[in-house]
Amino acid sequence: MALRKRTTRPLGVSLLCLILALCLSCESKDKYAGTYAAQGSTGEVRMELKASGEGIWIAGSQEVSFSWHIKAGDLRINTKEGGVIVGKIEGSAIKVKLPGQKELLFTRAQ
Repeated sequence: MALRKRTTRPLGVSLLCLILALCLSCESKDKYAGTYAAQGSTGEVRMELKASGEGIWIAGSQEVSFSWHIKAGDLRINTKEGGVIVGKIEGSAIKVKLPGQKELLFTRAQ
């Protein structure tokens, strides 16, 4: 019985620390959800981030859906084809570098 008490307390404290660390490392998607716009070489590009983790990339008349999450201060866009596009969060703006193109600076649309 005494052995059980000695092992239960450290195990409980360790579990509590693990849960607390996980909660602090996850950022809320609500903070970044919204519509963002950038000027590309072919015109305006819009990006809609939904709190559910889904999103839509709109360029001209084309729309592409994707999923997204925040990791280490970066926006990670997961395309349907399996690619990952990383955007750097800079305040209320997001800087995205696309393959073969210049960087796009998305600002929150009003």
